[in-house]
Amino acid sequence: MSEKLRRWSNANDWKMYGILASIFLIWRIGVVGNWSFECWVLLFICLMGVRKDQIDVDWKRFFVVGIPLLGIFFYFYGSGKGIWFDIANWMFENNRHPWTWDSMMNSIPLNDASWARAINHPLLDRILVWIYNYGFVLSLWICIVRSYWTKSVKKMMSYALSGHLMQFPLILPFYNLILLREVWWVKGQPDLLGRNFASENEMLVTVMNCFPSMHTSISFAMLLLALREKDRIFKYMMVTYCSAIIFSTMYLQIHWVLDVIAGMLFAYGVVKLADLIIHLVSKLIPSRFKEFYNKKDQAYATEKTIAA
Repeated sequence: MSEKLRRWSNANDWKMYGILASIFLIWRIGVVGNWSFECWVLLFICLMGVRKDQIDVDWKRFFVVGIPLLGIFFYFYGSGKGIWFDIANWMFENNRHPWTWDSMMNSIPLNDASWARAINHPLLDRILVWIYNYGFVLSLWICIVRSYWTKSVKKMMSYALSGHLMQFPLILPFYNLILLREVWWVKGQPDLLGRNFASENEMLVTVMNCFPSMHTSISFAMLLLALREKDRIFKYMMVTYCSAIIFSTMYLQIHWVLDVIAGMLFAYGVVKLADLIIHLVSKLIPSRFKEFYNKKDQAYATEKTIAA
């Protein structure tokens, strides 16, 4: 009996180390992302029903794969903002846009989404500014972190590939070919986000990448994938949050309506492409790895043996 207790204790020690390492890594993700208190509350709500979507995999074996994978995502998104602005600056300096759509988009009735501000209030402005500012990354991180706690590497990869990992390279041709600036800039209105630009060059780089809307494509891709989960709390929260992100792009006069529609279509295509890639790659994974990873969680069986 003592030997069984020792094995059970050692197994749970390693599980606890993995949980602590995971919590620390997720905390670092939030710190680097400058998450506000509200961001953590939203994440907590989305994690409430996570057990409904957990798969039956041993925690220790999952941590061997899951922790390094989460760390890789953390590194990529930590350095991704700098890479993105470097690419945007390069695009602006080389000015390779054969098409300029400002006048065309502005001439289409209702395309400026001014109707989205039919009801507006300073409090609503502040709420939607918060949603917009965090939504580009937070919507993805909530899904990745939650998929981590479901112990599903496949879900982690699905969310990551459907997000920035594939959307960045696939959307760049649009931004390099089409020059379309934000609604407020084209119409000569104040920037409702209240951004302070260090230079005229920084402002022009920031406002020129509009078609399709990547705020929309990221959040809509997360919405589509969240609908596949079982937990209703998570589904309802993500549908509400992601829809609010999409609405905020129009309410704050950032994106044109056609930007948003194109962003949703783009997101749908990327999600389907990610599904195909995961399906094909899964066939190439060695069977030994699958056997190692897919071993069932023996915690309950062990507890029953000790109790007996």
